[in-house]
Amino acid sequence: MKPAGWIFVAIVAVLAGIFAVLNRWERVSISLGIVRLNAVPLAIALFAAFLLGMAAMLLVSLPQDRRTRDLLRAHGLLDAADPPSSPVSARPEPRDAFEA
Repeated sequence: MKPAGWIFVAIVAVLAGIFAVLNRWERVSISLGIVRLNAVPLAIALFAAFLLGMAAMLLVSLPQDRRTRDLLRAHGLLDAADPPSSPVSARPEPRDAFEA
C-alpha cells in the first residue's frame, strides 16, 4: 500500500477513536423484534451495524460473482489452469491478432 493509503487509514482510525471517546457515555436501545437491548454503547452499536452491513453486502454479492466467473470461464476469458510454479515474466506475451 502506498504511503497516501496508510495516511488515509490512519486518519480514519483516529477519527473513529475520537468519535468513540467523545460518545463513550452515550447509550442507545436496540429493538431486534423479540429481544430489546438496553443501554448499548453508541460506538459499539455503530461498529456492529457497520460489520453487519459489510457481511450482508458480501452475501448478496457472492451469487453475482459466481455467475460472472462462470460466464468468463465459459468464454475462455478466465484461465482455470493453475499458475506456473516459476513464472518467467509477470506480463503475458501478446498474441497475434490474426491467429485463430
